[in-house]
Amino acid sequence: MKLDKIFSFLAPKEGKFYPLFKDASANLIIAAELLVALLNEHDAVKREGIVQKIKEAELVGDQITKNLYRALNSTFITPFDREDIFDLISTTDSVVDLINGTAKKVHLYHVGAIPEEFAEMANAIHMCAIEINTTFNGLRDVLNLSKYKDNLHKISQIEEMGDEINHRYLAKLFNEETNAIELIKKKDVLTSLEKAIDRCDDVSDIISSVIIKIA
Repeated sequence: MKLDKIFSFLAPKEGKFYPLFKDASANLIIAAELLVALLNEHDAVKREGIVQKIKEAELVGDQITKNLYRALNSTFITPFDREDIFDLISTTDSVVDLINGTAKKVHLYHVGAIPEEFAEMANAIHMCAIEINTTFNGLRDVLNLSKYKDNLHKISQIEEMGDEINHRYLAKLFNEETNAIELIKKKDVLTSLEKAIDRCDDVSDIISSVIIKIA
C-alpha cells in the first residue's frame, strides 16, 4: 500500500473535530450577540432574560468542551497537535465563560445605566467572535489556514482598540465616580469585558501557532 493511502486511511475523519470547532465558534457568536443586547438594554426585566440566555450558552460551551475531551481520548491521530486542539476549544469556551461572568455581575450588582464604554467593549468582543468564527470554519482545510492571517490580524487590532476603551473609561471612572461602591462594581464589570477580549486574542495566537507548525 502506498504511503499516501496509508496516511489517508489513518487520518481522522473531519466529522470528529471540525463540527466541534464549528459548534464552539457558533456558540461564541451567540454569547457575544447576547452580551451586546444585554449592554444595550435599559429594561431590568428584559436584562434578566438575556442573562439567563447567556448562562444557557455558557452551559452549551461546557458541553462542547466535554465532547472534545472524549474525541481526543478516542482518537489516535489528530488533524494537528492535541494541545492546540484542546487549547483552541477551551480558550474559546473561556471567552464564553467571561461573557457569562460579565452578565452575572451586571445582574447581581444591579447596574443601572450602562456606560457606553461597556457597550463598545461588547461590540469589540462580537467583532472578535466573527473573525474567530470565520477562521474556525477554515479548520476543515488546516493546511491552507494561513489565508486567514488577515482575520487574525483584525483580532489583534480589535484587542488594541479594547485596551484603549478600557484605559479611557478607567480614567473617566476615577475622575467622575464619587461613589466608591459603584466605582468598584463598574471596574469589576470592565475587567471581565477586558479579559474576554484578551482571551479572544489568545485564540488568535493559538491559531497563529498552528499555522507556523504546519508551514
